[in-house]
Amino acid sequence: MDSTPLTSTGAPWTEALQYSQTVRTGELVFTAGQGGFDETGELVDGGFEDQLRQTFANLDHVLRRQGASLDTVVTLTVYLTDAADYADFKRLRPTLLSPPFPASTAVVVKELLAEGMQVEIDAVAVVGLARAESPVEG
Repeated sequence: MDSTPLTSTGAPWTEALQYSQTVRTGELVFTAGQGGFDETGELVDGGFEDQLRQTFANLDHVLRRQGASLDTVVTLTVYLTDAADYADFKRLRPTLLSPPFPASTAVVVKELLAEGMQVEIDAVAVVGLARAESPVEG
């Protein structure tokens, strides 16, 4: 099977990273954890909701570079630094993904790698899958 790594989101600050943002093998696309960083590498202002929305935008961006999208995600792993944010994640999920929702695991961690980061999400997607129409604009 072909394996196509993608080492950058396209944002200049990601060029020095020493891992692949996504790896595609056959029709499967595996992502590295995505966070609420803007194109300059700064965490977006505004708290959990803004970070979550940016995280999903970043996730969709790296998936699209491999021929997938949020519409084709089959599983998510969501890392939160505060268990109380899970209620907001559940409230916002329908605005970011369309049903049927992917399988999902949420994990509460003491902290994430970057200071101030409140959420990180990784995913597995299947190229060509039509799980549902996504309300998120790409």
